Amino acid sequence: MKRWILLFLTGLMTLSGITGFAGCKNQFVKESSFKRSGEVGEVEGGKRNISLVCWNVQTFFDAVTSGTEYKDFKNAERWTKEKYLQRLNKLCEVMTSLNPDIFVMEEIENAEVVQDIANALAGTSWERKKNWQYTCFAKESGSAIGCAVFSRYELCSLKCHSLDIQTQQESQPSSRPIMQLTVMAGNSELELFVNHWKSKSGGEEETEIWRDWQELVLAERVCESQEAGKPLVICGDFNRSAEDFILLNSGKKRANTALRGSLVTTELYSPWFRSDGKFATDTGSYYYAEDWERIDNIMVGGGASIISFSTVTEAPVADEEGIPAAYKIYTGEGCSDHLPLKCVITI
Repeated sequence: MKRWILLFLTGLMTLSGITGFAGCKNQFVKESSFKRSGEVGEVEGGKRNISLVCWNVQTFFDAVTSGTEYKDFKNAERWTKEKYLQRLNKLCEVMTSLNPDIFVMEEIENAEVVQDIANALAGTSWERKKNWQYTCFAKESGSAIGCAVFSRYELCSLKCHSLDIQTQQESQPSSRPIMQLTVMAGNSELELFVNHWKSKSGGEEETEIWRDWQELVLAERVCESQEAGKPLVICGDFNRSAEDFILLNSGKKRANTALRGSLVTTELYSPWFRSDGKFATDTGSYYYAEDWERIDNIMVGGGASIISFSTVTEAPVADEEGIPAAYKIYTGEGCSDHLPLKCVITI
């Protein structure tokens, strides 16, 4: 079984840092007792619009060496507290500039980085509705990076789903959790799934089996939420391009993408595609070998719909050609090798 580190924040103060166990069939659940954050998103005709940004922020480590960092971040000459604070402030500037109701991040090192972000954000405004009052974080104990969510809405019922596969011929690699949590948006509830699937490091074909297993776990959990009638959002860095999922025939059907589960195929909608099945944008979210990949994704189901979607291609997250401005530890320039995805969801 996997050991996880979970964190909840409210009012920009730490509530707890706790550990639990999570697996494909067993999930550690942390129930929140937070107060409601109030009316945040726009409400039209009984529907609520919620803005969301999802971004892989590229190996966002703090300045304290714990031993699990990537090699460059263990070198005191290359990675300093000053560089960390500069990078932290730049991230907070991007967050406040994009200003979504919910901000999802992949590749955050630990709970301390989450706390630093919260404290830096609080320094810009004490007006409650302008701050992200609620935050959660999860990662496998002993791993380098995890995922975080910042929200102006209350977050509750966090579950972490992970793999414990012993039927493959090779040992299971370390992986990030699939986070499942409920967003309390006024009188509505939104089920949010945050993903950072196994990378292609070690070979795309060789590692595909682990992404297939993660897809199966996600499909089963999404199916349960759909059967419960909940609107839902699935987002993150899947390390699998949008066109490499099962694509459904274009036409009048709202769903255009499917997740493969053990018993069911779960149909969802991805805004990467137009109604004719072609890409909705010329740019992807990740630029590799002079070609765009769409490995970051936002998908909706259960009655949720996306009314706007785009990649962020302006400075400082991109260069003049709209290509991600990857962070360079030597100079401190850039932000991330991924572009943020932004959208507005109606529930």
